[in-house]
Amino acid sequence: MGQAEWGRDPEFFGPRHAYRERLILKALLAPGTPSLHLDCAAGVGSLAIALARRGRTVVAADLSLRSLAVTRRRARDSGVFRRVLPVVADITALPFADGVFPSISTAETLEHIPGDTQALRELGRTLTPTGRIVGTVPHGPRQWSPWDDWAGHLRRYTKATLRHALAVAGLAGRIRRWGWPLMRLYDGLFLKRVNARKFTLDRPPDEDPALRSIKGLGRRRWLVSIVTAAFSLDRLFPDTPWGVGLLFTAGKKTPGGTLD
Repeated sequence: MGQAEWGRDPEFFGPRHAYRERLILKALLAPGTPSLHLDCAAGVGSLAIALARRGRTVVAADLSLRSLAVTRRRARDSGVFRRVLPVVADITALPFADGVFPSISTAETLEHIPGDTQALRELGRTLTPTGRIVGTVPHGPRQWSPWDDWAGHLRRYTKATLRHALAVAGLAGRIRRWGWPLMRLYDGLFLKRVNARKFTLDRPPDEDPALRSIKGLGRRRWLVSIVTAAFSLDRLFPDTPWGVGLLFTAGKKTPGGTLD
């Protein structure tokens, strides 16, 4: 049985990933957003580069030196080399001073970390008093599948459990569900089956004909763009209980502050 390696699987760059990044970018790029940004658990830098292209200076923090090397190369190839600053860092013990980042993102990260509240505390510590954190996590423990095992998830969240984790970390904000019905259909009919196959495979994925074909599909940008655009129809059904993920926007808790 195998598990995902961040940055090596084509689905990390497929339509699901692209659509989720659009949601995060929309939440981050409101008028007046300051230029300095921390992308924590940046992986191979797709979000960091997207923000840099829009004028942000992005500290791309990740525990994987290999991933950051890819981020550095991709930033250079994208012409934003000076705006993306790769830093090796553990999200539960960030090497930054208090209150230095006006905005922070962390996408599909907390579900992998045993101490998710400690990670949120660290993000809150490095956030400015009026700054905000935007992040995503998988929604719904009842949606657990071999995909979660393959991805190395430790948990899925409900709005209540994420609300509690944020509150323990001294953060408050808004939480909403996303990804129904088309994303949920995509997950159920395609992605979960693909990743379950990877998890139970007794040989490398590149030696499996079906997975090789899917890998090719994931690299066709025109196809990824079409499917990503189709997912936008899910906006007609906001915050339904059947969504695949949670998007949160949070800041430091103030007197009387509440979550969602």
